[in-house]
Amino acid sequence: MRTLLIAATLAATAFTSTNFANAADFRQYPGFKDKDSFVEMTNDMGLIVEITLRCGKRANGKVKAGIMTYSKVERLYCSSQNRCYRDALKAADQTCGD
Repeated sequence: MRTLLIAATLAATAFTSTNFANAADFRQYPGFKDKDSFVEMTNDMGLIVEITLRCGKRANGKVKAGIMTYSKVERLYCSSQNRCYRDALKAADQTCGD
């Protein structure tokens, strides 16, 4: 399910930008509308999409977040630990510490 959410968010980003030059600094906030969304925010910076994830809640009620990236050229998802995969779920799990 999380892979589907990440893929859908990236697909929506790809359809809204016509080329790399127009995509600079384009942001989406799917987590603003859906408080249970796994993807908090995407930041399209041209060749790289930065994906902010909601990894879970801490004991004090604050949300634990993680940041992973997607390379449009290499088509790789990279975790916050600088390990890259073709599968978004592997990068997300490593970023969130699962």
